[in-house]
Amino acid sequence: MAAVANQTFSFSKLSRSRHVNPLAPPAAAFQSCGGRKLEVCGGAAARSRFVSPIRAMENSRREIENRATKHANGAANQSLVDSAAGGKKTVEVGTVGNSTNIAWHKCSVEKCDREEMLNQKGCVIWITGLSGSGKSTVACALSRALHARGKLSYVLDGDNCRHGLNRDLSFKAEDRSENIRRIGEVAKLFADAGVICIASLISPFRKERDACRDLLPEGDFIEVYMDVPLQVCETRDPKGLYKLARAGKIKGFTGVDDPYEPPLNSEIVLQQSEGICHSPAVLAEQVISYLEIKGYLKS
Repeated sequence: MAAVANQTFSFSKLSRSRHVNPLAPPAAAFQSCGGRKLEVCGGAAARSRFVSPIRAMENSRREIENRATKHANGAANQSLVDSAAGGKKTVEVGTVGNSTNIAWHKCSVEKCDREEMLNQKGCVIWITGLSGSGKSTVACALSRALHARGKLSYVLDGDNCRHGLNRDLSFKAEDRSENIRRIGEVAKLFADAGVICIASLISPFRKERDACRDLLPEGDFIEVYMDVPLQVCETRDPKGLYKLARAGKIKGFTGVDDPYEPPLNSEIVLQQSEGICHSPAVLAEQVISYLEIKGYLKS
């Protein structure tokens, strides 16, 4: 026996007198007995809440199928072109640097597709400044702030890259230049993948920074200058390198016996002085504000 809305029903009698289809929807399985109707808990509103996610899943499935069909049709059309040419596909090869007989293989999934999936735009944020200016600290704070917003980023730190990718390079002038070139090329790949790449390294010369800028489409290279006086950086001296350079134990140290060329037209300048020292989180928010204004945090 069960009481619903002041009415008493006998489920034992109901099961004997009426055949209930176990495969029928819940509302149909509990139809009325004696002219009264048993409604499923929640009624139409519950059914609406149940059906809406299913419809969304169906729409998503159809969209994926449409994209797959589009790519398949493109591949089929290309096959027809190849067949019309006698079934032989000709690939143009060329020379890049010291690499000969190479060709660029284009993929059907492009940067815009990855950006749409990530809901952001790939770019390179190039943080430059003297040793001790706070480049790595701000880079990590920026990555953390982007992560909190659901945005994918990756930090290419100068020292970290020398643990692996550039471990074969010394600190001679030509090797330092190659260090920057390699990181620039890797940063370009990250940006093409739709990732917000944060490169953090001294990169003292404008020519080398501009060369990295030229690797990317206009607007996708965002130069951030850590404008911190040498005296402040030397006071911090987190790795003790200024002390060693002043003692003559390190030669060619930027800011001591090797020059640093400040950016002339960087997109962002983060200034710090002896009297004013903002937290890394505050500085990171300044960069994020720029990204939001320029539309990099949406696809």
